[in-house]
Amino acid sequence: MLRFAVIGHPVAHSLSPRIHAANFRALGIEAAYDAVDVASADLAAALRRFAADGLRGINVTVPHKVAVMDLVDRVDSAAAEAGAVNTVLFAPDGSTAGFNTDMAGFLHPLKSCGFPFAGAKVLVLGAGGASRAVVAACRAAGCASLTQANRTARPGMLQLGSEECLAAARAADLVVNATTVGLREGDPCVIDAGAFRAGQLVYDLIPVARETATLAAARAAGARTLDGLGMLAAQAAESFRIWTGRMADLSAMLSALDR
Repeated sequence: MLRFAVIGHPVAHSLSPRIHAANFRALGIEAAYDAVDVASADLAAALRRFAADGLRGINVTVPHKVAVMDLVDRVDSAAAEAGAVNTVLFAPDGSTAGFNTDMAGFLHPLKSCGFPFAGAKVLVLGAGGASRAVVAACRAAGCASLTQANRTARPGMLQLGSEECLAAARAADLVVNATTVGLREGDPCVIDAGAFRAGQLVYDLIPVARETATLAAARAAGARTLDGLGMLAAQAAESFRIWTGRMADLSAMLSALDR
């Protein structure tokens, strides 16, 4: 039996086991996919344990996407560009390889809805592993300008919630929430709801099977919205291809999320 897992801290909320199980059923594959909570201090030991236990691969989520880069033997070009790894392959020779499927996963729903990157102004909220992939993907897709905001001050970034950040949100054609705000039930809108407007697209990467406060506020302001479930399925499909060399049944993955 093939064995896989997703690791994070926390990770109990993850829908990845559901969508991978749907893909296994659709393809007639005998495999298991578990969610494993791994604290940051235990990350290196967990990777060694997974390799010893014969896992084929793992997905990596908050807060390990950056730290895991230093724990694998090599990384692919997308992971190097994004500065983050969300997929690890355990090779038969005992080596480990890190990949970033978040970039392709992020772009997939945008391509499906026909978002025009050429000339677009983008605001990315957050500075973690997911936001790094988003920034790299938007630049590769040819956006006209990109502004980043974060909760804690960092060079070259706006302060999340500041007047400059709100002004950038109002001017943006695409606003991406790549923070963890919205992951927990009851989380507020990531920025002041008055920053949203009609004519823009608000994309919340939070992969939960409910509408976040951010998306509700954006829709109330007349903006178009995208949730994080399409990205979750698309990046998972690419992870599966890396692990097995086979194409995933993306429609089965999406149907599992719809249910």
